Amino acid sequence: MKNMSITPDISEISGVIDSLRDVLNRKKVPQKEIARTLLVAEDVLVKMIQNATGDKIDIFVGGILGSVEIRLVAKGKKFDTLDIEKNLLLEEGNEEINSVIHNLIEKLYGERFVVQNEHGKNKVLIATKKSQFFGLFVTLFALFAGIGTGLILQNFFPSTVSKSVSDNVFSPIYTVFMNALKMIVAPLVFCSVASSIADFGDLKALGRIAFKIVLIYLFTSFLAICTGYATFSIFPIGNENLSALVSDAAASTVAKSQNINISIKDTLIGIIPNNIITPFQKSDMLQLIFMAVVLGLGASSLSKKYPQIKIGISIANRLFSKITAVIVSFIPLIVFCAMAKMMVSMKFENLLDVFVWVPVVYAGDVLMICVYLVLLFVFARINPFKFLGKYYPAMISAFTLAASNPALPFSLKQCDEMGVSRRVSSFSLPLGATINMDGSCVSLIITSLFMAKIFGIPITSDIFLKLALAIMVLSVGSPGVPGGNLVCITLIIPQIGIPAEAVSLVMGLYPLVGMMQTCVNVTGDAVVTTIVAKQEKLLDMEKYNRKR
Repeated sequence: MKNMSITPDISEISGVIDSLRDVLNRKKVPQKEIARTLLVAEDVLVKMIQNATGDKIDIFVGGILGSVEIRLVAKGKKFDTLDIEKNLLLEEGNEEINSVIHNLIEKLYGERFVVQNEHGKNKVLIATKKSQFFGLFVTLFALFAGIGTGLILQNFFPSTVSKSVSDNVFSPIYTVFMNALKMIVAPLVFCSVASSIADFGDLKALGRIAFKIVLIYLFTSFLAICTGYATFSIFPIGNENLSALVSDAAASTVAKSQNINISIKDTLIGIIPNNIITPFQKSDMLQLIFMAVVLGLGASSLSKKYPQIKIGISIANRLFSKITAVIVSFIPLIVFCAMAKMMVSMKFENLLDVFVWVPVVYAGDVLMICVYLVLLFVFARINPFKFLGKYYPAMISAFTLAASNPALPFSLKQCDEMGVSRRVSSFSLPLGATINMDGSCVSLIITSLFMAKIFGIPITSDIFLKLALAIMVLSVGSPGVPGGNLVCITLIIPQIGIPAEAVSLVMGLYPLVGMMQTCVNVTGDAVVTTIVAKQEKLLDMEKYNRKR
């Protein structure tokens, strides 16, 4: 930690800036970030000196786990970021130039710049360098702490106590968070897609990009099925004795499956809603995306005559993105509650019954991620390991949430950090969260083959093709919620002569598999988005190659 104090005198600024530059250089902050930070710090110091009512300004430079931040504290009259922005804007009548300056300031300062005034003191935080390990450390700490807490409650406390803690502490917190995410996902997806479409001036280019995205999504789903089949061929798990363990524990899941069909015709017809309210109530992503595309096209066609429509959609998109950022900031707490809740309720005998199934599915998922790296190298001609280095926070978030739709905000954020244009990601990622379920394809094919072996059903080429087609169709309409794939399993396995109740074999362990398959789902969405952005020259390669 570097500490210094100065008197509130303009002549002190140059010396402080030089000292900050030396400190940031020693902490190996990238030169571009140093320039940005010093520009912000200089403006802040000027304002703090102008508003000072005390005899000194305290400056602290420090951070943990490789992160670097600057804190400035001084007694003075209240000010905020808008006061600094007003000093840079031109007089009225230059709205276009002022708009450019406003966007530049927002990009320059962003969320790294925070101003507070408490008890007559102005406190300013400038986050200069965000450690690539900080978010990972906090999330993983919460994950393992949750697992440990759950195991302690299960093994060292009476079942009534552990159940009470789970039902009255962990479950409510987790439910509130998931409800908040579900609340925001529908308007976020709607506004994100609509804004993306409205920003496209060339609608022909939009059609080409959309077609390319859908085509590659279908291709990766097919690769996922083949990857799952190859994994099962290497590890042909399945013990016929397990068939005797099939119980009626799957009754509720089987009942849910009766409300879902795998008809291509019905899926296509269902894309167009009969009203504009129900898609938001049910968070029907296909219908929301359809309505957003229609709104975006309309806004784009009227943008010259009525630019306010396009501006309004953009403002709404920023609003819901900001709300989402606040919600997801609680993710470590939710990870802790989710893991503790799962470990309290999971029975040990269920772990032993079909535990071998879990590592095989994980092997298939890891192999699919390797396939993604090859696709990035072959089709985008970019370094795939840099993709992993920047996208892994979204992968961790998806892993812990175990649901594609709630993980969407994290994926959008990391694609922004990789340099993927919002013109692509705002359309591609919400669409992928709905129709591209590669991780689900891997786990569905492995699970189907696993159960086929348990029940002694030989897998012929005809049966495999039948399974592959059903999985491809279901991957489009698979529920983007935790455990949604269990419903899909009950739809697929009866087609090859396996009772739907056999899903009870994997229900106890499915939360573990569901986390990894969601990680693969969102990674596949981001890979396709990055490939298309690179091919369409909408990927900022300088930002992509920049170190975190």
